[in-house]
Amino acid sequence: MNRKIILVYRIVFTALSLFTILASLYLSGVLNFFSSFKYYTMQSNLMVTIWLTLAMIWYNKPKYLQKIKGVIKGAFTVYITITLVVFAILLQPFYHPTGFAAFSNIVLHYITPIIFIVDWVLTETEAKYKWKYLLYWLIYLLGYISFAIILGTFTGDYLYPFLNPGFLGSTIFALMLGILAGGYIFLGSSYIGINKLRVKKEKIIG
Repeated sequence: MNRKIILVYRIVFTALSLFTILASLYLSGVLNFFSSFKYYTMQSNLMVTIWLTLAMIWYNKPKYLQKIKGVIKGAFTVYITITLVVFAILLQPFYHPTGFAAFSNIVLHYITPIIFIVDWVLTETEAKYKWKYLLYWLIYLLGYISFAIILGTFTGDYLYPFLNPGFLGSTIFALMLGILAGGYIFLGSSYIGINKLRVKKEKIIG
């Protein structure tokens, strides 16, 4: 894939992501805006937006760009994929925003995840992934789930209904955690497996 095409692709969608985030700041007010970053969706979108911004800044600095590929880009790709999948399956049926919130919903839950996954497919062809990356990537996910449960325990705000043991009941809650863990392992393993196959194929061709 031509590097200039990739650069234009990143510029367009980073601008869209930044516009959505900044517009949310303007419309919701500073306090509500920063409060929104307790949600996994906002955190994962911020991660990939920062990554894309750095990738543009370091467009002609492969030495620096290389540092945010591999384990870091892989992590962000897994996290933003979880945003897409979890929202589409568990939350979309119960969430029907209007106005700018509807636009923001589409960008944050669908467009940004998809464009970053496509970016991964197109450009993450040199870094060699290792299976131990699954453990590295798990740190943030476990930390976030722990944070959400602790926050909910002390404030009653569990952020997401599937992280509320009082609402689900202990059995369903444990099952939900198991499903989330299984989904994470499946997604992370898929990205690592695809990477390994691509690297192996390139070696054979080379």
